[in-house]
Amino acid sequence: MANPQLDELLGRASAALGRMADLADGYAAVRGESTDARGLVTARVDGGGALVGLELDRGAVRLGASVLGELIVSTAMVAAQRAYAQRARLTDEFNREFADDGEAHDIRETQGDR
Repeated sequence: MANPQLDELLGRASAALGRMADLADGYAAVRGESTDARGLVTARVDGGGALVGLELDRGAVRLGASVLGELIVSTAMVAAQRAYAQRARLTDEFNREFADDGEAHDIRETQGDR
């Protein structure tokens, strides 16, 4: 026996799951990168802010361990902020699409008042 309301609900759920999978893929692809003003340190991070790449110019070793360490940390922090901004944009787009398509409606609208 066909139930159009159930079919609609299942269709909405399937579409929502597809969008969530796309969002997860988008998050996985996020990368942030930053290079300090002098071009001595370049840091790359993943979508969670974890360092995945670090390049040091030859001149960086002349800074000394303490200064170089601080420069690496500050450059990586900027890269992480950029990655987080990308994630925020993806999340905002997802939320807008979800709301614009009427996906975020009360389940009682589909089921009727019980």
